[in-house]
Amino acid sequence: MNNAKAQKPPLFGIATGLAGGTAFGLITPIFPFAHAIGVTASSATIMRFVLGSLLMAAIVLVSRSTLIVPRNKILPLCSMGLLIFSVTVCYLSAVTYIPVSLGAILFYTYPVIVTVIDPLLQRRLPSLIQLGLSILAFTGITIALGTNIEELDWRGVLFVMGATLSISGTLIVSRSVVSHVPNLTIVFYVNIVATVLTCMYLLFDDNISLPNEWTDQSLGWSLSIAIALLYLLATLGQITTVNFVGPSRTAMLFNIEPVVTIITAVIILNETLNKSQIIGSLFVLSAVVISCYRPVRVPTA
Repeated sequence: MNNAKAQKPPLFGIATGLAGGTAFGLITPIFPFAHAIGVTASSATIMRFVLGSLLMAAIVLVSRSTLIVPRNKILPLCSMGLLIFSVTVCYLSAVTYIPVSLGAILFYTYPVIVTVIDPLLQRRLPSLIQLGLSILAFTGITIALGTNIEELDWRGVLFVMGATLSISGTLIVSRSVVSHVPNLTIVFYVNIVATVLTCMYLLFDDNISLPNEWTDQSLGWSLSIAIALLYLLATLGQITTVNFVGPSRTAMLFNIEPVVTIITAVIILNETLNKSQIIGSLFVLSAVVISCYRPVRVPTA
């Protein structure tokens, strides 16, 4: 039987979660600029993982972080790489059949899933308060993004379900890895596995564009590097946060992503902020703030 005590969430864990969610939220409004000059989603994906792998290799070498992984953690670590790759492929596939806003709403059911499943795997009942906060945040996202049920396409729904289950699996599996493997080492290997899988996937995808096909190579490279760095920061933030506050609270903190996306779109894409977006964002922010103050369960010997 696992004993646990409750304590206030560490500020560093909250900060890494919010930073990771913010990084994710900045990618969506930035990508349209890259896409407008010829950078496809497939191109951005391969650059994301290749540049991420190279940068993490340099960071690991400079920080002298160990590359040795306990034998019983190799499979979970590879599973995380597979799941993160699956999130990207499934989500990009989903939004080719359904609107991005609808895909985002369905995708953000994952905090609710993690809040229910993770405690059960730890042989304890889910926190009703945390579940309520997850549902509050999901309600806010639904209000902010809006939806049209007539735009549902079963193929898009299946793909976004795959993305949702994959991100949920990533958070849950990472719990068993973060306490035994350094965060930098985890992110390095996750990027390596995802890069290999992406290269294999692109053999069957003819939608990749090369730099010489872009209308502005320098801007294309700059935006692609920015997207890769934001993904890297988000992944590192996600894994680090799990180590401090667990999968359920991490998923809650990452609800900040669509709020950041909406605000950034208003600033850099000159989109108009409507009442639904304001009300929905307040719902999400309320749930995130309350979650930040709620104690977390810490295992005791």
